[in-house]
Amino acid sequence: MIRRRPTTNDANSYKADDDKLGKQLLFTTSSQQHSTQTPKPMVSNLVVCIIVIVFVGAGVVQNRYQESHNDFHSGSGTDKTVAQSSQRRKTSFLQQSLLTPEEDERLQTDERGNRYHLVFSTDCSPYQHWQSFLVYYTALKVRQPGQVTRIASGCDPEQAKAMQRWFDQDVQFMSKRYHLQMTPHFSGVKNEAGETVADYKFFNKPFGFLYWLEHSPQLHYSASDSEFPKDFQNDIVILIDPDMGLLRPITADFSDERETVVSPRRREHGVLATNVGPGHPFAQVYGFGTQWARLDLEKIAGAGSQARNISKEDGQLFYPVGPPYIGTISDMHRIALKWTAFVPRVYEQYPHLLAEMFAFCIAAADEELPFQLIDSLMISKTDASGEGWPLVDRIPPDEVCDFASDLDPSKYAVPSVVHLCQRYWLGKDWFFSKRKIPSDIYDCETPLFEEPPSDLGVLYDYKWAWNGRKQMVTPTEANREAFLLCFLFRLLNDAATFYKQNTCPPDSINLEKSRNLVAYLKAKSRHTETK
Repeated sequence: MIRRRPTTNDANSYKADDDKLGKQLLFTTSSQQHSTQTPKPMVSNLVVCIIVIVFVGAGVVQNRYQESHNDFHSGSGTDKTVAQSSQRRKTSFLQQSLLTPEEDERLQTDERGNRYHLVFSTDCSPYQHWQSFLVYYTALKVRQPGQVTRIASGCDPEQAKAMQRWFDQDVQFMSKRYHLQMTPHFSGVKNEAGETVADYKFFNKPFGFLYWLEHSPQLHYSASDSEFPKDFQNDIVILIDPDMGLLRPITADFSDERETVVSPRRREHGVLATNVGPGHPFAQVYGFGTQWARLDLEKIAGAGSQARNISKEDGQLFYPVGPPYIGTISDMHRIALKWTAFVPRVYEQYPHLLAEMFAFCIAAADEELPFQLIDSLMISKTDASGEGWPLVDRIPPDEVCDFASDLDPSKYAVPSVVHLCQRYWLGKDWFFSKRKIPSDIYDCETPLFEEPPSDLGVLYDYKWAWNGRKQMVTPTEANREAFLLCFLFRLLNDAATFYKQNTCPPDSINLEKSRNLVAYLKAKSRHTETK
């Protein structure tokens, strides 16, 4: 049995995190009493109507805020009916998307008429709510074309009601192209007797993905025919992780060398394709190479599997794949069928993180679907090779922070996504880790984060984690750390501002940028030590 954990740029993104989001302030609705007497009015009827409308509107907003925020942060449901939720949505006139209805309609496809489906898989924990909102928000901000769907697996009935209400009230207004697909629980690990003996939450990704493919109202899969309608078979599916923020739209076109980084080795061997299409899936290259080929592939995929015949060179060139995964619906469905069949067998031999990623590689190889691997789909670890850092390295250090805070890909090309799977820091005062982000970032009265100074890229030649040791960094590493810190703190602030402005009573919104994450963590640590 293989036990050695592979070295990869992305392992941290698969660690469990039990942080729970904080509770919100509660607001109650106020009612207005009308007198039945008819004396001569002190003010005009128009003024009275305006006052009544304002107070009733405030009551509606406060009531919707109380219920939706409790659901969002506690994960628990309420007894409110769908009809009541629908009525609240109709009267929540303060919510405004970043898109006009006309812009939203145009984004159903790209300029070439391609249809897209960007999806990400989560469980039902409140922790993944804030990450999911970031995915929706960054997709909105960069004008990602196509449908965007959260696949949430394993919700109990109360969680399901709460999540649906949260989506209906706090997400759906952003775009009619946004969706929520809930699926059964898939993460139980069973023995030969069919007994559940463990839990591997990443089973939810392959099984939830296949469930979405075959049950999504947007895809029209026919269970009786075991296929999609012909005019949907070449729709483009983009599978990402919930801790990925979009820097620019992801499309099927990788022909622009200005913004597409492919390793010299793969270019020398020959690029398989420059556009996603039938038989030509694309993905981000990951650092685990062909370690999946060391497993007993006969037990996993069968004696006749093509995965057993992949040479080491081809395995390195085409199959060390990870999210974002991009392919046509038909190709991704073929992979998903094998992915779900293989992943329990992979886990049996390799009961560790990345088992589901290895199973995906084996499924693609078994289906003889080599991937065109792209470096620039992702950045995650600042000292990693095989990622989109060459694009960031072209940004002058004295501009990097201002640019990252207000991206303009027409000025400097940028990677497709930031994967929030690592820790980033510079100096003593600037540090980011998704697992250290406070649980109350969307609370109405919680201040926003302080944002790094505009010269962060040239200010420090060292980094010092809030609870770690001083480490010297090269100018290149400093530039990369600055890019991520400036982008992420601005992103969190922008997303929190947008969320608050569309869900909170106006007089309760705190948009002051006064919270420093390092100071917060130090104070929290001292408080814990004194207990």
